[in-house]
Amino acid sequence: MSNIAEIQAVVDRLNEESNGSIQRYGFEFDEARIESFLRHRTVDETISDLTRLAEWHQEVNGQNHDGVTFTPLLKDYLAEPGDLEEKLAELERLRANTRIGRFDLSNEIERDLEFHRYNWAFHEVLQPEWDPYADAPYEDFQKLPVLEPQEHEELVLDGQNLIEARRVAYEAYTLLGFLRKFRAGTTRPILIIGNDRYGRQWGIEPLEEYLEDDFTIVYPRVPSHRSTRLTVPNMILTTGVRAGPDRGTIRRLSTSMPHVIVVDARNVGHGKDRLMMRMSRGARDYANWFIAFNDLRAEGDVSKYEHKMPHASHHFSEVKRWFGFVEMQRKVRPWVEPGETYSMTMWAPEITEETVLGDFKVRTREVEFGSDEPQVVLANPLIYRLDEDDPDIHENLRGNRPYYFDGPERHVKHEIIFGFGDHGIESRVVGNTSDELVEAVQEFMRQEVARLLAEE
Repeated sequence: MSNIAEIQAVVDRLNEESNGSIQRYGFEFDEARIESFLRHRTVDETISDLTRLAEWHQEVNGQNHDGVTFTPLLKDYLAEPGDLEEKLAELERLRANTRIGRFDLSNEIERDLEFHRYNWAFHEVLQPEWDPYADAPYEDFQKLPVLEPQEHEELVLDGQNLIEARRVAYEAYTLLGFLRKFRAGTTRPILIIGNDRYGRQWGIEPLEEYLEDDFTIVYPRVPSHRSTRLTVPNMILTTGVRAGPDRGTIRRLSTSMPHVIVVDARNVGHGKDRLMMRMSRGARDYANWFIAFNDLRAEGDVSKYEHKMPHASHHFSEVKRWFGFVEMQRKVRPWVEPGETYSMTMWAPEITEETVLGDFKVRTREVEFGSDEPQVVLANPLIYRLDEDDPDIHENLRGNRPYYFDGPERHVKHEIIFGFGDHGIESRVVGNTSDELVEAVQEFMRQEVARLLAEE
């Protein structure tokens, strides 16, 4: 076996022993690279140095994006004559120098130690669709600019965003009127679920100051995308993230049976159904969740709760045979005692005989005001009428449309740029973030709701 082949076999073995982890970060040495080591070392010395190098590589790359990728420049540096431990000590010194804000871009070795962090940024932020097994373009890294200090321009709510904010403020004001009326008619505690995101951002958060004394508020997440007719919230598929009410909330539902008002919104319908009451797929999933909850309370006796809910009778037997129903019940069973069951009703600013529940129609079960029987209310604060539908429509509803702010990131743009600064690879945020837009709209909503209340 030739010297190069012998050394290559060692490199292959080291990569195999690390399950390829060090190979992903540039621990690859072709014939030319091996020859560069052999110019100044014996075969045994080369094998010893590469083995030590692999050991060091594994240590530093246990630090996530603060590790090291061996660029060609770094490989050349390591192959030069000299003691390897001294070279590694110098790399550690340069890395520490960068972390404390003394990065020297003119030092190419120190610069290339930052390629690993740029590679992380490239895959995670700049080009997430890039081949995960391929490094970011080294040429792009070399061309990165020196960044100016971070700047920030305050977001100004204007243009169509301001016009649309008038509608969502009026819808929140209408929702507040319903909540106050419902509160006045019952002695039972009330739990509000502001579904994340729409129900939280544009329904409940702007109203919190009016609700904090009379309601308990929670903000779980039940996403509408990828929802199905039989989805029972428990886990957001493929993410491992829990969905729906948490353990404390579930225990509260079992012990004190508060009224529950689920606040969420739904996009605009089409044709003859455009003005019909509509509940989101997320709200439909909450409805399925409460079927599962009722079923535990009723110890499996559907006759104790099916007449209290808007669903067709066959839905109950079907959903009980779906995996999400079984998984949810297995999770919450220890926290739910047998007892009274919930009825389910619906509310919107404009009531229609039927409601689109997710993507099928049910007969509307209107809210029972003045009742202490525990209710789950599916509430959608959107008003689907436009000024073209009604010449006398409220002034806040002119020139705008419902559901505009779903996905607020569509209405404001920012970008993240990477370059060099005192700490090596740094980033800057250019433009306003969607969180800034949400806060600006919510602040306008608070002021507008206060104005509308003052005019009552």
